[in-house]
Amino acid sequence: MNITTSIDGLVIRSFRIEDAESYSKYANNYNIWRFLRDEFAHPFTLAHAKEYIEKICLPNESSYFAIDYQGTAIGDIHIVKQTDILRLSGFLGFWLAEEFWGKGIMTEAVKAVTKYAFEKLDLIRIFARVFSNNSASIRVLEKAGYELEGRFKNAIVKEGIILDQLQYAILKPLEK
Repeated sequence: MNITTSIDGLVIRSFRIEDAESYSKYANNYNIWRFLRDEFAHPFTLAHAKEYIEKICLPNESSYFAIDYQGTAIGDIHIVKQTDILRLSGFLGFWLAEEFWGKGIMTEAVKAVTKYAFEKLDLIRIFARVFSNNSASIRVLEKAGYELEGRFKNAIVKEGIILDQLQYAILKPLEK
C-alpha cells in the first residue's frame, strides 16, 4: 500500500522487513525516545526493529506505515482502530528521524494518513495524545487540522518528570 504526498520523494507505505536496518538506525535516538512511551525501547536495536515490523506492522499493513523519503524508511506513522463503543475512532501515533525534523515531512504524513483513514478505515474520528512539552508534535497536529480537545493534568511520567498529556482530534468532514 502506498500513499502519495505533495512532497517530492515522500511516500507513506507498508513496512517491509528490509526497513529494519534504517528503522533501528533512526529510532535509536534519545531525542525521539524522550517523547514516546517507555515501552518504546532505548537503546533501540535491530532486533527491536525486526520484531516490531514482523509482529505489529506486517500483520496490520493497512494501518501501520513507514514514512519513506527518497527510498529510505525514516519514521513511523500508524492509526490503531479502536474497539467496542470507540470502534469508529482511531488512535494516531508517529515519529520521524531527527535529521528530517522541521521540513514539513511529518505534517504532510499526518495529513495523508488522516485522509486515508477517513476514506478506507471507516473512521469518523482520529485522535492523538502528546506530551505537553512536545511543541513540535503539537505544531504538526495543529497544522494538519487537529484541534485540542483536552488536557490530562499530571497524567504521565517520563524520566521522573510529571507532565500533562494533551489530546488532539480531527473529525471526518461531513458529506456534502
